[in-house]
Amino acid sequence: MARAKGLSPARVTFVHVFKNILIPVVTVVGLEFGGTIAFSVVTESVFAWPGMGKLIIDSINVLDRPVMVAYLMMIVLLFITINLVVDITYSLLDPRVRLEGKS
Repeated sequence: MARAKGLSPARVTFVHVFKNILIPVVTVVGLEFGGTIAFSVVTESVFAWPGMGKLIIDSINVLDRPVMVAYLMMIVLLFITINLVVDITYSLLDPRVRLEGKS
């Protein structure tokens, strides 16, 4: 329909198609980024790399509860931040999705 109105193919692609395609892409990227952070524990344990994953495994082995709680709080805050960025990106990409509710 946009082409029938006389819009250029580039404008049709970047304005009409690109925004609709980006919503599922943003969702998947957010989920994959969160999964990458969550499974860094496995990678660091398998390859014996020093990092946060190795720290949490060592803390679990010696029952160091404050370090375990601090690590989990950091991961939770990171997941909340990722989800917030994804939600804000939704509202920027799709004008039908708004942050404020209309009653």
